[in-house]
Amino acid sequence: MTQWVHLLRDFCDLLSPRYCAICGSRLGTSEQKVCTRCLLTMPYVGDIDFNDNFVTRLFWGKLPVERGYSYMYYNRGDNSHNLLTQLKYVHRLDIGQWAGRMIANDLLPKGFFDGVECIVPVPLHWRRLLKRGYNQSEQLARGVAEVTGLPLLKGHVRRIRNNPTQTHKSAEERYENVKNLFRLRRRIPYRNVLLIDDVLTTGATMASCIKAILEVQPETRISVLTMAKA
Repeated sequence: MTQWVHLLRDFCDLLSPRYCAICGSRLGTSEQKVCTRCLLTMPYVGDIDFNDNFVTRLFWGKLPVERGYSYMYYNRGDNSHNLLTQLKYVHRLDIGQWAGRMIANDLLPKGFFDGVECIVPVPLHWRRLLKRGYNQSEQLARGVAEVTGLPLLKGHVRRIRNNPTQTHKSAEERYENVKNLFRLRRRIPYRNVLLIDDVLTTGATMASCIKAILEVQPETRISVLTMAKA
């Protein structure tokens, strides 16, 4: 059966070749979305303490975060930037789900999801969602949910303002820009929540989302996961 599966894949690749989302080279039969060479040169964060790291420290003294992790570093011009550009601006929803599965397969045996009861993607404002057609964070969350089996909750948290872009703003300006950005639309029926977003910079947007949840459900324990850290 395995031999026939490989033959079918080879035949499909012959009829409709697949190409790397980063460098554009043709993908091998066993490669998905990104070629092996580009994967090997991705700026991965690697193993860190999930409870005490550069992600969780962004929230120290502001909000309680159980654990946090960003899978790779984001730098303009490198592979992570090219991959996120494909996800956010080229309508490559498949990349988000693939990346979510990749991240979850790596973190699951390391215990990152231990105790987590549900996944909540950081929402987009409806105007931005209408313009883009999808929420890239939700696509990442779908991939994570597929591997972990955790329920994916949509619509519980609402983005109530279409805030201006955070680009070129200082850390202080970013926090001011996202004040009262989210609202809990309906109660989350779980105590241990994992928030997922695509890129974490100062943590301002994530902090605003966490605050919206804790203001209504202060007993909630929240963890944070992003694809990249700028």
